Amino acid sequence: MNTDMKEVLIMREKKKLSKVILSTVMAVIMAFAVVFPGAASANPSPIILQDNIQPAIVSGGNKVVSVTFSVYATQTDPLVDLKNAITVKKTGDAAYTALGTDDTVALSTADTTSTLEINFNDALVGSTNAISIASGVLMDSNGDTFDQVTEIMDIAALDITPPSYIGSSSSNGNDVRLKFDEDIYINNPENEDPSAYLKTKMSIATDGVNFEPLSELGNELTAAGPNEIYIYYSNDMKVIMGTNTLIKIASGAVMDAAGNLNAEMILHVTPPVIQSTEISSDSHDVTITFHEDVVDNTLSEEISYLKDYIYLLKDVANSSQQTELTANDTASVVSGKLVIHFTAALSGAANQIVIRGGALKDSYGNVRNEYITTPLIQALGEPVDTTAPKFVEAYFSNYNQDITFVFDEDVLNNMTDVDLKASIYRYIPGMGWGNGLPSDATLTFSGNTLVIHFAATLTGSQYYFEFGPNFFKDTAGNIFTDYIGTGWLYPLQTLTIQGGSFSHDGRWLSLDSNLNYNAKLVDQTIVNGVSDLKNQITVSTDHGSTFSALDVQDVVTIQGNRIVVLFHEAIKSGTIEVKIAANALSDMGDNVRNAAIDQVIAYNTPDVTGYFLSDTASQFFFEDNAEWRSKVRDVTLYSYNVGASRPLNSSEYTLAAGMLTINQGVFQKGGYYSITINADGYSSKSFSGEAYISSELFYMTAPVVTAENGITAKVNILNYADTNAGTQSVVFELVNGTTPVSIVAANLEVNTGTYTANFNVTDAATNPNYTVRAFMVNKYNNDLMDVGLSLATQVTQAEYDLKLLQQGNNND
Repeated sequence: MNTDMKEVLIMREKKKLSKVILSTVMAVIMAFAVVFPGAASANPSPIILQDNIQPAIVSGGNKVVSVTFSVYATQTDPLVDLKNAITVKKTGDAAYTALGTDDTVALSTADTTSTLEINFNDALVGSTNAISIASGVLMDSNGDTFDQVTEIMDIAALDITPPSYIGSSSSNGNDVRLKFDEDIYINNPENEDPSAYLKTKMSIATDGVNFEPLSELGNELTAAGPNEIYIYYSNDMKVIMGTNTLIKIASGAVMDAAGNLNAEMILHVTPPVIQSTEISSDSHDVTITFHEDVVDNTLSEEISYLKDYIYLLKDVANSSQQTELTANDTASVVSGKLVIHFTAALSGAANQIVIRGGALKDSYGNVRNEYITTPLIQALGEPVDTTAPKFVEAYFSNYNQDITFVFDEDVLNNMTDVDLKASIYRYIPGMGWGNGLPSDATLTFSGNTLVIHFAATLTGSQYYFEFGPNFFKDTAGNIFTDYIGTGWLYPLQTLTIQGGSFSHDGRWLSLDSNLNYNAKLVDQTIVNGVSDLKNQITVSTDHGSTFSALDVQDVVTIQGNRIVVLFHEAIKSGTIEVKIAANALSDMGDNVRNAAIDQVIAYNTPDVTGYFLSDTASQFFFEDNAEWRSKVRDVTLYSYNVGASRPLNSSEYTLAAGMLTINQGVFQKGGYYSITINADGYSSKSFSGEAYISSELFYMTAPVVTAENGITAKVNILNYADTNAGTQSVVFELVNGTTPVSIVAANLEVNTGTYTANFNVTDAATNPNYTVRAFMVNKYNNDLMDVGLSLATQVTQAEYDLKLLQQGNNND
């Protein structure tokens, strides 16, 4: 027998002897307690290990648990395998299980304490871990065993993981919120301004490669929420652009509540971007591919609401064509793509699918808050009508006893179980505003019209009708889901021409009827698709002495409620008399046709343009009308500043072909004037404006010349007077050394902006002698003796910018 075993046997014998002695002593004490009952309270209660547990300490990356007992405790027998007497219940487990093969246990003791240490091979997680020590495994310093099961409960693993990025949300590339899996705090050891400090720790790469500091232009960057960083750029700048924007956060920039600092993080922040769409051969399914795989972001308790975030747009110009997905339509994410199934096949070439914000997120967790739309989707196969009917117009018919409502396609009653007459909102003279038609009125659907027939001719002055949503559908079952208001309808008793006017220097004649502005004239001369209306119109230019048919090259057209005659040769006389034969025209319902029309039209004077100038003669231009010019009897000046007028004398103006010149000295700078030209047999012609110095009307920079695709020259022109009193000529002259090569000129109405000319020369890149000069004059022609009046002062770009700024301040 070896020495160690002898010592164990001797210890056991000593324990046995101690127990015998202890039993004898206890017997004496119990006997003593019978005689002296109060003496029994001196016996100490047995120690319970469960009552002497200090809080467990977790360390070593959540793999080491140390439990200290406030009493001496050692193994009852060194040969007992303490590890086998200990079980563990980890967070989420339903019961205790044995320690793992690679887990180890150590017990150390002191005079009044003992410590149990367990090393786990796998780190603990969560906060509800527990350890159980079997009964009878440990004993106190007296050799008495602890005969109760001891449990160490609620052992919480430490937070040793730094914050992790779980995705972003953004709106139109801005208002970016970077979200993390736990609350974060800015690690700001120098106690700087938190936003400024965080900005130094972040950079951005909108191309996915080259990182740059975040913009300094009015951005906001804060740890805005408990678990997010908020980035906002003002000045209409975008944080996220393209499809591969990355944001880098330097290591140690943020931390969690436990003090865990982040390692360097490169975050993909671009939300889903549509890349392509594909439609199935039967036009029932559309697959939408994004730049990253997407997942459904609408799941709630495993129920998807994705289809509620999607609608179909059939016509971008008509909001009523917005269609939500039906009960039998589906929307789902398949292999990272959005797949939409339409029960009714798509048709047409202008389908667009709109996805509301928040519907999808990509594999990085990024979400787009704004709506996005696909490109136009061309349906395949035979077209299917999915477009609701549109209201076009309404008119009186059947000699004002019917009102006809016209649609763009055949319509049907969609409310068969409703009293249609009672549901129509209307204004009828004698009935006023309200719902319902007279009891003897009838409704008839026929083709693309609905006709309301009244028992008697309508004699009131105006009527109004409104149909509620879902009243109409087309033959394909598409329902018009909005209100239809007809606007005011006016029964017509007679049809006449009530006025007319000339424009375009006597080339256009407009004859206005007495129809309402939204009503239409109808040509009643059409036979077999050919109109004879032009032959029903004759014109007199000699005050009704003789009438002539329109020229074969003249054109007559109906534009809404008026007739327009386009003369091949402009009418020069001051007045004309127009006759239109009876019954040539009617209203839309052919309730009434015109009686013979005989109308005198005046105001056939030329359009006059030009500037009122104080430092030089003022030239006013017009399309020359020799007849009008020969009948001019006087020119009158009215001063708004003075409030009085006077006729100009012959020394103050000259009237020539196409131009009225008023000499210098008539107008003073800053004065506001009106000129009236009076001609015998013509209406008076008036035009007005403020007087300027000619050099202050416009400012122009010197040409900037580049040798690209020949010679290109650009000038900036400022309309400093901010007036459009006529047309001007911008002239560019190309010079080779001192030799003029070419001129480009344009007569136009000049406003503030950049004007460009291009000269097609083959040696632009090799000839350094080319220069370009630019001018702005009130007219340009080939008359070398009259090069026009210069209207612009040439300035440097800096002077130009100051003038532009000054003009803006003056207009404030």
